[in-house]
Amino acid sequence: MAARTRSHSSESALSFTVQNQLKNPEKEICSFDNADSAALRASGAFSDAAFIRPFNRTLRSDVFSKEWICFSAYPFSLGLRVLILLNQIKTFHVPDLCIEGIPIAYRLRSHGNSRFSLFSTSINPFILKVTKNEYEWKRKFFFVRRDSIAEGDNLPVKWLTTSNFKELAPPTVESEERINAIFKLPESDRSFSSHHPSSS
Repeated sequence: MAARTRSHSSESALSFTVQNQLKNPEKEICSFDNADSAALRASGAFSDAAFIRPFNRTLRSDVFSKEWICFSAYPFSLGLRVLILLNQIKTFHVPDLCIEGIPIAYRLRSHGNSRFSLFSTSINPFILKVTKNEYEWKRKFFFVRRDSIAEGDNLPVKWLTTSNFKELAPPTVESEERINAIFKLPESDRSFSSHHPSSS
């Protein structure tokens, strides 16, 4: 199914403001085109109501707009794996698993250019086999009209350059118990797989 986009012939780049967070913007020119957007939509990442802006290689990932929000494409391919596995664990093993448990197992770390990554707090992460090499991830981003997605108007306008993950989702005694329960599961139940495990 083709991505639903709108013509931007009448739209001006003046609606975007550069935040000047990229050290080498010439190396991060957008390569995520309309065909990529169509494939992303076909994956179910966005509803049919979402307006994905037509490809424009002149727009940088560090621009901000009150009308459009920039998404990096990479987390959708990687993030879906994490969500699928977390859903399996919640369904079959830890029904009370919630977001407050994540900061117990992961910390938020900056790796330059005001970008952040999740790093396991243990040498044995509780989610296994969900990573993949993607060397061109900085060039794969796209813009979605804010008012076409749920809670779009509440998403940040500018990049967040500092963040404390535990302040965003404070852990509790109960969440620590849930994470410990996940660590006790066999690796096969904590590893990404294309098949769904049984509850037995």
